[in-house]
Amino acid sequence: MNETAKTFEEVQDILPKNTFFIMAAVLIATDAFILICSFIDAVDTPVWMFAATSAIFAAMIIFCWAVKLRVSIEDNVIRIRSLKRYAIPFEDVIDHKIDEITVIRNYSGWGMKKVIFKNLISIGYDRGISLKLTGRRVFTISLSDPEGFASFLPSPLR
Repeated sequence: MNETAKTFEEVQDILPKNTFFIMAAVLIATDAFILICSFIDAVDTPVWMFAATSAIFAAMIIFCWAVKLRVSIEDNVIRIRSLKRYAIPFEDVIDHKIDEITVIRNYSGWGMKKVIFKNLISIGYDRGISLKLTGRRVFTISLSDPEGFASFLPSPLR
């Protein structure tokens, strides 16, 4: 009998949509101002400055639009992808906590020292899950549905 593996997937923008649009508008307005200044003799702004800022601002806008935090569970492996990729097998998960991000980022109650902490948090998400892993590692991930994510995890080892 072929058993179907449980799956979970969530994709988050690094910046909320409103913040992204405000940032893009400010960068475009600043670039337009530099272009206008390059044609005013009194200001004496070189045209190369417009080209340079256009390239930098376009790269920033594309970067902020393209980079996302992707969290998924498939075949008993937690996969996290942002700027870097992580694969966490269920066997490595010792315990987990669900709470407000500000609370679980302090790792209160676990009393752990000499630990490697990874915080993968998107702006605008107040809740998340913290995973205590083998090898003295803790991953904190922002999620819109941390309870749903936790329902796919194995029971914590005690």
